[in-house]
Amino acid sequence: MEICNGDIEIRPLKEDDKYILAKWLSDPEVLQYYEGRDCPFTIEMVEEKFFVQSDEAFRYMFLFEGKEIGYVQYYPIEEEERSKYGYNHSNEEIYGTDQFIGEPDYWNRGVGTMLINALQKYLIGTLGVDRLVMDPMVWNERAIRCYEKCGYRKIKILPNNELHEGVWHDSWLVEYSPKQSRHGTIEERIKEGVKLREEGDIQASIDLFKNLIQDSPDNGRVQYQCAWSHDTLGKELEAIPYYKKALQLGLNEGELQGAYLGLGSTYRTLGKYENAKQVLRKGIERFPANNALKLFYSMTLHNLNEHSDAMEILLTLLAETSGDATIQSYRKAIMFYAGQLDKIWDQ
Repeated sequence: MEICNGDIEIRPLKEDDKYILAKWLSDPEVLQYYEGRDCPFTIEMVEEKFFVQSDEAFRYMFLFEGKEIGYVQYYPIEEEERSKYGYNHSNEEIYGTDQFIGEPDYWNRGVGTMLINALQKYLIGTLGVDRLVMDPMVWNERAIRCYEKCGYRKIKILPNNELHEGVWHDSWLVEYSPKQSRHGTIEERIKEGVKLREEGDIQASIDLFKNLIQDSPDNGRVQYQCAWSHDTLGKELEAIPYYKKALQLGLNEGELQGAYLGLGSTYRTLGKYENAKQVLRKGIERFPANNALKLFYSMTLHNLNEHSDAMEILLTLLAETSGDATIQSYRKAIMFYAGQLDKIWDQ
């Protein structure tokens, strides 16, 4: 296997990789999360663990923007682990994965999320695996958050599951199943994606919604939220197809108003003024009480040099919605002049 997905490359281990693995696995900052600081690796230990062992694991180097930054492996879950995890009566093809980023400068940058998403796409989309599992130690909250962003769900605690730095630690069994995403957890996942966006982790929000779209391509709400997250990150051009698909698939009334406004505003910021005018006018026809649609429509008219119509809308909105006492005292006059700003009155 060799995966190339944008800035990500996952390639099989080469003989010379033992030196960079030994560098990573003798770094205490890395070892505190992988293998343990009481177990720094020598070249010989790396050769034994990663190049000599005869098991069914497939071992790879993880590159980002052409630079080796981490290690990943995947393997079929065998009978002993199936029993421990509770899958001994399942006929599904279940794989486990392990991974670490050996360059701390790349931590907390969303790179791990990109890696997990690429693995999911390959193992489930290409190899046809039914379910993916991992068992991170319960204290490794950063890793668990990353897995949850990618659609993994906590299943159960595995007591005394891993010996780390001389102490046995409990682990979480986490699993990813696209079937589960399709059957009952979409609403929960949408809320998670919205929360990520509101907390400022916008790329993770986009990754989550893209993942959901793979599982549920006909869900308009997911398409809409994906568009919104792209817009928030300043990726207006990429947001457009998601907005259009959401409108095509159908939304509830609140989201439908947001989609009209979002798509219209996006067209406007990209200089596609006629497209913006068409979308916003359609939204106003559908929702005549939505003043935000009218406001963005007036801005679009200004861009199209239809200044009188734009000012009429703005003045009407001002007169109808302002709570300012001085403006309200002239409300009738503002409303009267709004539609005839260019008229010169006879003396």
